Amino acid sequence: MRKITFVISLIILIQFVFCSSIYAIKKGGTLSIAIRNVDYDTFDPHVSAFSQAAYVFRNVFDRLVYLDEDANTIPWLATSWKANKNVTEWTLKLRKGVTFSDGSPLNAEVIVFNFNRMKDPATGSKQAGPLLGKFNRAEIVDDMTVKAYFDEPYALLPFALSSPFMGIVSQAAVEKYGDKFNENLIGSGPMIFENEVPNVEVTLRKNQNYFWSPTNLHAGPSYVDKVVFKFILEDETRHATLRIGETQIIDEIPPAKVESMQADPNFQVLGAPKVGMARGIHFNIDHAPTDDKLVRMAFLHAINRDELDKAVFKGVYPIAYQVLTRGVRFYDSSLEDLYEYDPEKSKSLLNQAGWSKINSDGYRTKNGKVLSLFHATFPGYVAEVPAEVLQAQLKRIGIKFDINVMSGTAMMDGMTNLKSTFNTALVGTYSPDPGLFLKKLYHSSAMGSFNFSHYTTPELDKLLGDGLATSNSDERAAIYKKIQKIIMDAAIVGGLYANASIFGASKNVEGFQFDPYAQPEIFDIWINK
Repeated sequence: MRKITFVISLIILIQFVFCSSIYAIKKGGTLSIAIRNVDYDTFDPHVSAFSQAAYVFRNVFDRLVYLDEDANTIPWLATSWKANKNVTEWTLKLRKGVTFSDGSPLNAEVIVFNFNRMKDPATGSKQAGPLLGKFNRAEIVDDMTVKAYFDEPYALLPFALSSPFMGIVSQAAVEKYGDKFNENLIGSGPMIFENEVPNVEVTLRKNQNYFWSPTNLHAGPSYVDKVVFKFILEDETRHATLRIGETQIIDEIPPAKVESMQADPNFQVLGAPKVGMARGIHFNIDHAPTDDKLVRMAFLHAINRDELDKAVFKGVYPIAYQVLTRGVRFYDSSLEDLYEYDPEKSKSLLNQAGWSKINSDGYRTKNGKVLSLFHATFPGYVAEVPAEVLQAQLKRIGIKFDINVMSGTAMMDGMTNLKSTFNTALVGTYSPDPGLFLKKLYHSSAMGSFNFSHYTTPELDKLLGDGLATSNSDERAAIYKKIQKIIMDAAIVGGLYANASIFGASKNVEGFQFDPYAQPEIFDIWINK
């Protein structure tokens, strides 16, 4: 496992170091963590769509597969997995002796139930269901063996099963509580859900009977007795809770605070890059004026990323230049200059599109209508402030950029709606492998759910399927190079920055680690008092 240490010079350099401590591990105590997670949907992993909600529920629900520090799949609740020649059938062997916190056992019936629940339309799954791909059915081979069948080849299934959203829930608890399961969360993880004060905090307590962690984490129960997640939207308020000792860990330190926190010997700054799809502008090509490719291209050429970095990110969040981030598998760096900053080109493209007249406010018009875009974003410094910088940049070329701050759920629902009136939204998602999110976002089957741009083509559909049908790295590299080029040539997305998990911690927090999804691994943390 790993964490990142930030070193301040002219820019912030990122260096991987292994966690270690010269102190003897001390058990017990309560760990309080403040996170910017006030608009979460649920802590049911099969339903949730939010990464920060996963910060919480990943501690309650184990997964079949874990990723080591190099993003390699290793056993967890599944001890082995094997596919047939066509990669349409997978056989999974389960770990013996695992029990959920309600006392019910892990077995093949439970896994079949979980797979069916993830894909059931009634569940309304936004992450787990799509991650299960073209799942057809699962069958019980014996008490500890499951066979899963897929309508299309799915070579990435083990990787997908490592996602926090693929957490295994207690069948007995779901059948007992029904639609109240989200208030009675039962998993087999190292922490047990104790209670939730909606939009305020969630308390988890140690699972004393936990003895089946992945091999790269410590054996036995968690070190701390309790974990309290406090939900605090305001950056300064979260920061204040750490300074006064109300919390021991906080997330999303604003870039401007990183240097001063690093200089304070009472605190640590810990971070990990969230590789995957860059946080960026996604255009709705079904709604005017972003239905015009010339307008979208003009927008992309108007983005001054150097200005964004200096004004907002200050080297803490790496700048992104295309749909993917540097560091994700099969990244194509040749696309980085496709939409280089060129405001004069932007103006020329808008003139070609008929937006040639400029009104007294400096905005372009056509047939008496102002060139205006409805932009959706979510609350927080790294969402709102970049939008304000873009607003100023777009004003220079005559585009009116109306910023609308809303909850993450409202933003996603509004953008993906087939009759959406949103023009753009700030979107990003994370995985070391692009196969797990590109199909979810750009396949025709994702229209109305996760296809923010409303863009599909038969060629792209085929390539997205091909990328999941083989595990050959060379073949996949060629496929994803074509996919990236199609997406970028269509001018349906413009990367702005690579998101990162940036946490602050008190000096007495030991064992803090991130997994390859840049999610905090609470299980190994202990408090050195």
